Amino acid sequence: MKKILLLLLVTFMSLVTLTSCNKTPLEKVLKDVKNNHPKTITLSDYTNFKWDEVWLISGSISGRYITLMREQNIDVKKVESFPNSRYGIAQEFSNTVVYVYNNKVVYYEFPPDARDYVALASEGALALLDFKLERGQIMVVSSNNSECEVKDGDLVPIKPIKIYENMDKKLK
Repeated sequence: MKKILLLLLVTFMSLVTLTSCNKTPLEKVLKDVKNNHPKTITLSDYTNFKWDEVWLISGSISGRYITLMREQNIDVKKVESFPNSRYGIAQEFSNTVVYVYNNKVVYYEFPPDARDYVALASEGALALLDFKLERGQIMVVSSNNSECEVKDGDLVPIKPIKIYENMDKKLK
């Protein structure tokens, strides 16, 4: 009987560990925000990989944004639709979060949303956690200072190192 209980306990702990490891950094932030209601969070506390900068991009990584990242000498292979493409990964009605380490994209994600639970939704209606970005805006945040204020389901970077405005128009 003790062996069965021990086996069940080990199995349960393994499942909990595996499911928590599969969460994206922003899913971890969302869980923390929902459970603990912090006034600020530090993005680097939720990642298990190295990064120098995170690019918070209004919308998907279209050809315009891939071009801008290439101009900044960033290796964008991980977010290209196919090798040397003008087009990047995309998710309709979503911003994109791109983590960069040593001028190379190491990870990307889309902010958590409710698209699996909502049959019909309009732009912006799906986000459960997001960054308050204006259309065409890109904010770059350093891993050394990735503190964000938490405001009504939005993360607002306190000290971004770069802000690009109206990039949807400038990069046409």
